[in-house]
Amino acid sequence: MTQTETVLRLKGIEKTYQLGKIDGITTIQEWWKNMVLPKSRKEFCKLETRRFRALHDVTCDIHKGERVAVIGRNGAGKSTLLKLLSRVTSPDKGTIYIKGKISSMLEVGTGFHRELTGRENIYLNGAILGMKREEIDKKIEDIIEFSECREFIDTPVKRYSSGMYVKLAFSVIAHLNADIFLMDEVLAVGDMIFQKKCLAKMREISENQSKTILYVSHNMETVRELCDRCIVLDEGSVIYDGEVEPGIRIYMKDILEIKHTYRFQVNRNQRFSTQKLRITEINLENPYLNREDHELRMRICFAGRQSITGLHIRFTVYDEEDRVVGTSLSERFCAEGTGSEEVQVSFSAEELAVGDYSADIAIVEPHGDSQTRHEWIQRAVAFRVEDCKMDYAVNWNRRKWGAVKFRRMRVRIMR
Repeated sequence: MTQTETVLRLKGIEKTYQLGKIDGITTIQEWWKNMVLPKSRKEFCKLETRRFRALHDVTCDIHKGERVAVIGRNGAGKSTLLKLLSRVTSPDKGTIYIKGKISSMLEVGTGFHRELTGRENIYLNGAILGMKREEIDKKIEDIIEFSECREFIDTPVKRYSSGMYVKLAFSVIAHLNADIFLMDEVLAVGDMIFQKKCLAKMREISENQSKTILYVSHNMETVRELCDRCIVLDEGSVIYDGEVEPGIRIYMKDILEIKHTYRFQVNRNQRFSTQKLRITEINLENPYLNREDHELRMRICFAGRQSITGLHIRFTVYDEEDRVVGTSLSERFCAEGTGSEEVQVSFSAEELAVGDYSADIAIVEPHGDSQTRHEWIQRAVAFRVEDCKMDYAVNWNRRKWGAVKFRRMRVRIMR
């Protein structure tokens, strides 16, 4: 496809947030710091009052019909960029040119009124996009059918599960009259079958209707499947803009940084967890594993606001191509909710082939067939398997055979 018409143009975009003290609303904050906190804590608060640069000199053109992935580590500026484009906030410097109607899905159920039914919210979103009722009438059956929520379409959306929210929200923006679609990790909530259905729909509207898509995700498989261009952000700046595979390699090289200590910002985005627990630091005792020491040992530090029993740590491992290798669940433990706490965890990598790996870490609370996710850090840590027990005659072909070496099969010769 020849891409000539520019529908989004960003030139020299800057966006900075002020952390800590905010001028104009500091009366209670000042009283609290001066009257309640000890001297050492006051000094700590002063250190927290600073400016955080979310985006720096972002410049790019996006053309009609392109499907562009925006990837980068947590805190790289991806969500801030989409919020600027959807006019949720404005840049401090630079200019943004937009040609066409934008439909954004930055949060699960963005644009929904909780007290309205699913059907009423479809008409509300259409009106926001400037559509007439007759136009929405023609598409509403397709929207309901695609959403798989027909049974609940006349129920107030405040009673929807997060999965139902995302199904209806995606169906609405995919079928209504917009030219540019902004999507921020929303498919992480839906089930696998619906994710594939959504990806196919996005490709269809891009190829057949020349719609433009900006897609933020940590799932590189969906990026590969959907996008034809990739922008990599790092600390608010564009470090790559081009074809998808080279962009993924740059991103993966960044997230596969192997070190002993990983620290996490308290104010990071946590849309897909309850935030009742916050992991603050992870210490890896031995991030380089071999045949003598194949057990990854780590200390996870977290802070909680209340006592929670029946917790498990979920450790989901990805290979160098950002494909899921497998998941391990910890034994049961409890959080006291008294402030800073720490657990020691060990993960057996005995069946992994030689290579570099990253892992998501979640703290979950099971409830029968479902679970509550209190904390979730994507690509929280990285480690390397340097050697493994293998008496096979040739090197292990990871690309063809996979990253997991299952236990040896038993063979019995029949005479």
